[in-house]
Amino acid sequence: MAVADRKKGWSRVSLRRKVMVWFLAILSVLIVTLGTVIAISQTTFDETDLLLQDNVICCDAQEAIENEQKAFESYIREASQENMRNYQEACAASRRCVGALPFDCGAIGEERYARTWNIVHGYEGYREARDRLIAMEPDAEGYVDELYRVRQMQEYLSDYALRLVQVTLEENNHAYTAKVMLFEILPWFFLLLLGAAVLVVVYIMRLLSVSVVRPTLLMAGESRRIAENDFSGPDLEVRSADEMGELTAAFNRMKHATAEHISTLEALHREEVSRLETEKNLERTRLEMLKSQVNPHFLFNTLNMISCMARLEEAETTNRMILALGNLFRYNLRTKAQEVYLEQELEALEDYIYIQQMRFDGRVRYRRIIRVDEGKVRIPSFTLQPLAENAFVHGLGYKEEKGSITLRIWQEDGAVIVSMADNGKGMTDRELEELRRKISRSEQTGRGIGLGNISRRIAMLYPEGGLRIYSRPGRGTVIQLVIPQERERDVNV
Repeated sequence: MAVADRKKGWSRVSLRRKVMVWFLAILSVLIVTLGTVIAISQTTFDETDLLLQDNVICCDAQEAIENEQKAFESYIREASQENMRNYQEACAASRRCVGALPFDCGAIGEERYARTWNIVHGYEGYREARDRLIAMEPDAEGYVDELYRVRQMQEYLSDYALRLVQVTLEENNHAYTAKVMLFEILPWFFLLLLGAAVLVVVYIMRLLSVSVVRPTLLMAGESRRIAENDFSGPDLEVRSADEMGELTAAFNRMKHATAEHISTLEALHREEVSRLETEKNLERTRLEMLKSQVNPHFLFNTLNMISCMARLEEAETTNRMILALGNLFRYNLRTKAQEVYLEQELEALEDYIYIQQMRFDGRVRYRRIIRVDEGKVRIPSFTLQPLAENAFVHGLGYKEEKGSITLRIWQEDGAVIVSMADNGKGMTDRELEELRRKISRSEQTGRGIGLGNISRRIAMLYPEGGLRIYSRPGRGTVIQLVIPQERERDVNV
């Protein structure tokens, strides 16, 4: 129960704290391992160095005593200044080396202590006898006896020093042999310690993998599955209550929400396609209705004008007007396609313009500038006549004289630009903005049904196309159609 509670408590620890704990654990393992290796190595090296120093100190003492004996003999034979200086230096070295000998029974053992005691105390007696002999004159009474006595003491000191070196080397040799065995064991111990540290680090990395890496990889795999629009995989298991657990739970929720959202979008898309198809059929029906309609005022005025002309003029003009009107009716009734060649629209426009010019008694001048191939360019059917009608009715209807309509057609950036301009009364900025708003919302524009219908048809047939209107009060209005020509279209759409 306690173990389960600890695991549950650990699962609630934040990911940041877990990472910090793992980092500190790995760092501690490394520090402990490195510190243990350094401490053991340093201790072993220090103990070995101490053994070597003991050997060196004892050997130095033996050598110094021997050097002093040699210098003493040289000085006794010839009391020169140089021999005197060498003798004094040898005595100082002997005194220094003897004083440096270890003299702790607990540290060096009883036997070494006894040998060292003999040397230390024997050297003191020897030094007194030596100095006393040096102070005597060679021909003094007892000089020879004292000389032999000093030499005998020197031999004792040399023997003591030699035995001390032997004992020290023997004892240190056993200790050094033990150290050598330790040196042989140390690599294996270090390897074992390193293996333990590696196991601890691997265990910590496994904890890190279970807590962070594995959930991340599972989420990555599930994300790739979701990217392929496959939501059939099971939910990821939430193993902890930290940030990774929260992220996993949020991922599961997002997965279900995305699946539901996509299902909803697909349903909406199907409904939208159905709606667009219905609107398309409605537009076709509306277009057919528009083609079957004739403006009653236009028809009445035209027929009245034809009647007057028949009485006042010869039959040739009347016949031409009747033919133009018949051509218009024929074009309206026979054209079923959504798109036609530009030359067909221009022929129908010419008949309409002729009739309107007769109606306005020549007060309106018509000019066209065509810079495209009329037999290759396609535009929506029944497009130019509504634009001309809008210019006559709303732009030039109240203009007494010098009215003009200019049709310009050119190609620009893969699209055909159709521009119908008049010099009529124009519109204020407010009227123009209101007209644009109504056209964008497919509302009745108050300027007949032509502009709104044309705008909707262009938007339906050409997503990249559009209708633009420019106007100035008292200067006229320009209506432009942008009709892309980049791809082939089915004229029977």
